[in-house]
Amino acid sequence: MIRSSSRHAFTLIEMLTVMLIIAILAGIVLSVNGLVQTKAARARADGEIKALSLACESFKVDYGTYPRNEDTDKLDPSDPAASANAASTEYQKASLYLYKAISGDANGNGKFDDGDGKSYASDFFKPSVLNSTKDGSGKITLVNYLKDPWDNSYGYSTIGAAAEEDFVEKLRKDPKATRPANKGYNPTFDLWSTGGSLSTTAIQAKWVKNW
Repeated sequence: MIRSSSRHAFTLIEMLTVMLIIAILAGIVLSVNGLVQTKAARARADGEIKALSLACESFKVDYGTYPRNEDTDKLDPSDPAASANAASTEYQKASLYLYKAISGDANGNGKFDDGDGKSYASDFFKPSVLNSTKDGSGKITLVNYLKDPWDNSYGYSTIGAAAEEDFVEKLRKDPKATRPANKGYNPTFDLWSTGGSLSTTAIQAKWVKNW
């Protein structure tokens, strides 16, 4: 006696259902992975800002002031129009100055300077935190700026210190002088990352910052 055999094939509905489930699971995995990466990047940025802040404090011990120049005195994190874009020249100039001041590499060529050069964070300045130009062998020849985990420039500003200095000078000349509108957030220095945003509209809730 010959028995008949039958084979069960997947219907189109079943195949579409399986594909939908796979797509949903993949979306969940990618979403969770993205959140984990973002959290890790923010934690790294926070640690780097603290390390740079300590370097600035050590710099002040030696020089009596925090690293400052005309570029850092102009960048204002409290002014969205002036400070929102971490790819701007203003960001990069201020960040480069900070690097040169606290790294011991005043020439910005990736080399520790002979003589008076001093690094205030000797274990910090690794390729992962430097936007740099390299030669054919991969050796750094020029440092462009300090970069955050999203490869954007860190923001560094001393506009609050400059404003306070100007106010004190005005008080000496006129005891009735009024304090100008606030600039920056700290009377010492402001240090921050835009958290991966290059928007020209500052969303500071996403920033990683020292205020």
